[in-house]
Amino acid sequence: MRNFRVGYLSNTAIALAIVASMEAAAQPMLEEVIVTATKRAESMQDVPIAISMMSGDKISQQDIQSLEDLAVYMPNVHIAEGGAGDQVFIRGVGSGINYGFEQSVGTFVDGIYFGRGQASRTAFLDVERVEVLKGPQSTLFGKNTVAGAINITTRRPGDEFEGLIEGSLEPEFDGWSTTLTLSGPITDTFGARLVVKREESDGYMDNSFTGDTERTMEDTVGRLVLGWAPTDSLDVLLKYENGKSESEGRQDLVSIATDFATQRYQVADPDFQAGFGYDKSAKNIGGIRPDTNYHDSDWDIFTLTVEYMFGDHSIKSVTGYVDYQFDNYLDSDYGPLEFLGRGRDETHKQFTQEFLLSSPTGETFEYLAGLYYQDEELSHDRYTDAILSAAGIGTGSLDASGLGQFDQDSSTWSAFTQLTWNLGDSFRLIGGLRYSDDEKEMTKDAFVTDPFTETSNIGLAGIYDAVLNFSTDHFMNSQGATVCSGVAYICTSYPDFDNKRSEDHVTGDVTLQWDATDDVMTYFKVGNGYKAGGFDEANGRGLIDAQEYEDETVVTYEIGAKMTMLDGRARMNVAAFYSEFEDLQVSAFDGNAGFIVGNAAESEVQGVELDGSIAITESFTFVASVAYLNAEYANFGDAACNEPQVQVFIADGGTRAGCTQNLSGKPLQFSPDWSAHTALDYATQLGDSLALRASIDLMYSDSYEVANDLDPAVAQGSYTKVNARIALANIDDVWSIAVLGKNLTDEKTSTWGNDVPLASQGFSETYFQHIDAPRSYELQVRYSF
Repeated sequence: MRNFRVGYLSNTAIALAIVASMEAAAQPMLEEVIVTATKRAESMQDVPIAISMMSGDKISQQDIQSLEDLAVYMPNVHIAEGGAGDQVFIRGVGSGINYGFEQSVGTFVDGIYFGRGQASRTAFLDVERVEVLKGPQSTLFGKNTVAGAINITTRRPGDEFEGLIEGSLEPEFDGWSTTLTLSGPITDTFGARLVVKREESDGYMDNSFTGDTERTMEDTVGRLVLGWAPTDSLDVLLKYENGKSESEGRQDLVSIATDFATQRYQVADPDFQAGFGYDKSAKNIGGIRPDTNYHDSDWDIFTLTVEYMFGDHSIKSVTGYVDYQFDNYLDSDYGPLEFLGRGRDETHKQFTQEFLLSSPTGETFEYLAGLYYQDEELSHDRYTDAILSAAGIGTGSLDASGLGQFDQDSSTWSAFTQLTWNLGDSFRLIGGLRYSDDEKEMTKDAFVTDPFTETSNIGLAGIYDAVLNFSTDHFMNSQGATVCSGVAYICTSYPDFDNKRSEDHVTGDVTLQWDATDDVMTYFKVGNGYKAGGFDEANGRGLIDAQEYEDETVVTYEIGAKMTMLDGRARMNVAAFYSEFEDLQVSAFDGNAGFIVGNAAESEVQGVELDGSIAITESFTFVASVAYLNAEYANFGDAACNEPQVQVFIADGGTRAGCTQNLSGKPLQFSPDWSAHTALDYATQLGDSLALRASIDLMYSDSYEVANDLDPAVAQGSYTKVNARIALANIDDVWSIAVLGKNLTDEKTSTWGNDVPLASQGFSETYFQHIDAPRSYELQVRYSF
């Protein structure tokens, strides 16, 4: 670890020394980076926010298909695909595993908020840039940005005709993709842009049970953008996107198994052996249902942006509608036995409307003022097959299926303003304020039935409420009459859970900005934010109070500087931050088949981030970013135990339900002490007609915790990954051909892992992990016309 840091800083110092000693004859310049992090188009060096940015060209060259791919290049950013959805973390803070959770990191595409973690699985298409804003962004972006915001901007029609065909071939995974782009003016005031993409892959996991590779993937997405500018004062942009993603299989494997679990797995697959590699998946085909493990999603997105200029002022309307559906089935025992499978069907519909009034810039006072409204409908069905007899538990009398239903309607409205007071030529005081009102209403219900007769099995009610996390508040017999068992809360006067909640918040920030010189901007910022409370989608136990969790709040202090050096040839930015979170929303695995949701008392996050870039020569550009992070629970004395702790507690005469641990002073998930990214880009001309471009990217991370109960069995060790690309193009960039290598160090890493379910039934201290892709190579071709 120490050697890496010393070597990293030494290499950076050497690069700077080389530049300092170069002759003044060559004067390469870095391109200005424009961002919209403040709802205005500004140079990134003028914005008092810690930002990591990646251009659309870099995204295309590195074949970045999702936010999960993007996060590898950005220190202090982690996006993991878990069993129940995507988890997005910035500076060690993110949303846990529960479909009822709001996001800690808000994702915005062309100004439209994506309220579900599944949105990060949609393919990147025709992206202009991605800005990752770190720290609370409550004033301009609203709720659910306590850790930060991801601001994605897609391309719009240009003033000239553009035709582009792009293709890639990845022989290691039998993968390929092709993209067609047509764009340009139709009349003097009207233009259009059409982009269509198709991508397929056979995956990289060899399933020893089925003989297939996993996960196979087929994605198709298209977008039509229409632009209309009838006058110099009016600009209208209409966007429609439709996408469909289908996949089969998973990248999960049983990495650690006890003798008890191994013996039972080998009943179904004699070749089963636990291990961390690419040929030990050993999955079944989805339990008793005829479906394989699959994850299918489709979405429709409409965006209408209208901006009108009156004088030097502007008013903008951004209207969005998102209709998102996904359907999946997961072999939840993660091994070859057909004893536990879980499926989910989710439908999410969201309407948003924002009005934004902007003043001219360059005056003593500048302001932004806006109104925002959001309406959401979420419907979620969860079904579980538990064939315990396949695992040697009972003779079939305990086999059951369950159906859980969760429906939630929510609405948000807010008013916000931001005022900038220019205190002379070099000082600015920026203050923002936002009032938000949130309302949620939910219903949930669940049933346990015999999996083979599809009739209610009342004798299983109490068992499965405790073991498999089913809500067993009522059951029906074949005639539709309510029947009861001896478990007290199975029969109540209410057939399901109904609840509603409302909350309102005042959030904001204050920033003092000082231009120390024309090339050095410094700032100090303090701000707060919140993540809305809600209802636990999965947990069905006990009384109604157990179904609800409270809002999460944060206060952050940040001091930073952004510097342009060597007459525009180099940039360096630094930020130091300290955040206090209260009522941190967490979800802990219960050791059986579900996650329990609650609010941790406090957590503290602090660290330093440094990034820079330098044009060494006209051909070489060096980019680097490094982050130090200390993220830990400040007060969390009754956290759920991890499995080794449970076993010790039981051996001492305790019970699984009574085991707790004190996580105060312990690290948060996905919070490595050190992480870094460096890149060296090279471009030169070959003769009069050809151009050569090459790049190498190095990504490093310290070790970090993966499970939120800090189980060391699935912790991720430190790693270094290297990607490299070389491309040949004609001088006019009409065509290009490139070879891209990913994970050239062939690091075996895992973004997610946990206990296999049913620890209380003998599968304790057996674990699965979600393994990342191995080394691969890709051929890329591009032709424009």
